[in-house]
Amino acid sequence: MRDFLGSGVRWDVSVALLSVDPIANALRAAPKASPELLQARALLRRTDTKFVTDVARIPAVLERIGGAYAALWVPGGPIATYRSLYFDSPDLRCFHDHRRSRRLRHKARVRHYPDRGQTFFEVKSKRNDLVTTKHRIEVPYGVERPTEAVLEFLREQLGNLACDLVPTAYVHYRRISLLGVDVNERVTIDFDLEVSTPEGDRHDFGPVAIVEVKQPCLATTTPIMRALAAEGVKRRSLSKYVAAVAVTHPAVRRNRLLPSLRAIERI
Repeated sequence: MRDFLGSGVRWDVSVALLSVDPIANALRAAPKASPELLQARALLRRTDTKFVTDVARIPAVLERIGGAYAALWVPGGPIATYRSLYFDSPDLRCFHDHRRSRRLRHKARVRHYPDRGQTFFEVKSKRNDLVTTKHRIEVPYGVERPTEAVLEFLREQLGNLACDLVPTAYVHYRRISLLGVDVNERVTIDFDLEVSTPEGDRHDFGPVAIVEVKQPCLATTTPIMRALAAEGVKRRSLSKYVAAVAVTHPAVRRNRLLPSLRAIERI
């Protein structure tokens, strides 16, 4: 495997944080998620449905769902910080596989959870447009260079692709995680999204919020799906990693991504 840290770049992104008081206030009706509920809603094999909207719409969505979802809390409250470094081959094979909607496609990353002091190497795989599987292995917090155990894990999940991985994009955002109280469903709401390359190119997505509904199979009548529809939030296929590459690598082909990118620009 190539040197993941060959660039010597450290994560050092300053984000102009949006006001989150309306979001925090809208979460007041949500119960606090228990460890048992978190385990029951793991959904490592699932259907993902994504939506893109203005973060200003999120409080109204949260008000509509009331106590139907429990909020996952970190030590600082219900809004967590996520820091990820995505890996790809030098010719961006993972990016292009997603851009072309290849039947089998992967994303490889190391994800840091600063609020919990945890770090995982993760591989997400899609075998069709709906079903996603995720595998991960924990490493000491802050580590980005793979250990021998991580290398073996990556080879098991990615085959020969694991030998070509290099750091490609940093993705930094804040997240609200909601767990269905009575329905087997997870919801993540990401905002304050900023991406950068190991070379230092950066892009701030401003007021964009990405909502992802994770279910065992697609269901459109759950409380969150009804709330999003009622607020006029549109489904939009968008991967944070793919968007990061598209905006920081202007030479890549992105015709299929233009509708999603233009939707972001309008926000």
